[in-house]
Amino acid sequence: MGTHEERGVARHGFDVADAVPVLLDAQGRVTGWTRDAQRLLAYAASEAVGRSVAELLSAEDAGRVPELIERCRVDGGWVGLLTALRRDGSRVRLMVRIAAAQDTRGPSRWLALLSELDEAPGWDMSRAVLEQMVARSPVGIAIVDTDLRYVWSNSALAQYGGGPPTRRLGLRLADIQPGLDAESIEAQMRRVLTTGEPIVGYEHVGHARSAPLRETAHMMSFTRLDDGHGHPMGVYYTVEDITDRHRTRRRLALLDRAGQHIGRSLDITRTAQELADVAVPGLADLVTVDLLESVLGG
Repeated sequence: MGTHEERGVARHGFDVADAVPVLLDAQGRVTGWTRDAQRLLAYAASEAVGRSVAELLSAEDAGRVPELIERCRVDGGWVGLLTALRRDGSRVRLMVRIAAAQDTRGPSRWLALLSELDEAPGWDMSRAVLEQMVARSPVGIAIVDTDLRYVWSNSALAQYGGGPPTRRLGLRLADIQPGLDAESIEAQMRRVLTTGEPIVGYEHVGHARSAPLRETAHMMSFTRLDDGHGHPMGVYYTVEDITDRHRTRRRLALLDRAGQHIGRSLDITRTAQELADVAVPGLADLVTVDLLESVLGG
C-alpha cells in the first residue's frame, strides 16, 4: 500500500489541462492510444496498443509497474514521476496520474494522464494545497488590493498584531497597526504596483501592536499580482520577525564604534566624553559619566 502522503497526493492530482491520456487494462497493458500520445512518445497506435506499459518505461521504472498497478487497485489511483522511453530510445521525464476509468464497456480499467515534466507547471496548485502551504507557514503572508486593503492573510500574520485574518479584511495597515510607520511600508507596496518589480529583503524597524513597548524589526518582501491581462490586482507580501538578529547586529556595531573611538588618549576627561559620544544615540538618549575627585586630580 502507498503511504498516507502518497494517497493524499493522488487525491489532489496534477493540473491535467494539457495532459496526454492513455488507457490501460487491469494488468497495465495499453488499450487506448491517442495522437497526443504518439506525439509525446513517437509510437503509433499499432505499436503501442497491446503492449505492457512497462515496455514504454525506463528499466528502473519498468520494474515498479506491478507495484503501481496494485497500489492503484488498493487506493483507487496513483500520482508520481516516471521516466518513459521514446521510440528512438531517448528518455522523457513524466508526471503521471492514474485514475479509475469509470463506466467503460471494454477492457480498459485505468486512465493514465501523462504530462511532460519540462513543460508542465508542477503539482496542481489547487486551493486545498495552497491553503496547506500558507496555513503551516511560520512566515506572515498577506495580499492587499490596489487600494492597499487586505483581501487575504494567513494565521501566522496575527502574531504581529491586528487580529485574525477575518478582522483584517477591507482594512489598511494603519487601521490595524496604529503607531506603526505604515506609510513607509505602503510606499513599498505602491512602488511594486507601479513598477512591477518585486522588493526583497526590506527591513522595517518600529513598534508593532503586538509589542508596543519595545522596538521590533521585520524583514519584508513584496511582489505584484497581475490578472490574466497583465493588469495589477494587488500586492502579495511576506513578513518575518528579525528583532533578535537586528539587536545583535546593533550590539556588534556599537562594540566596533567603541573600539575605534574610546581610549584614543590618556586624558580621562576626553575618554569620558568619547564614552558618552559612542553610547548616544545607539545605546541611550542621555549619558552621564561620574568620576571620583581623585581620578580627576590624577
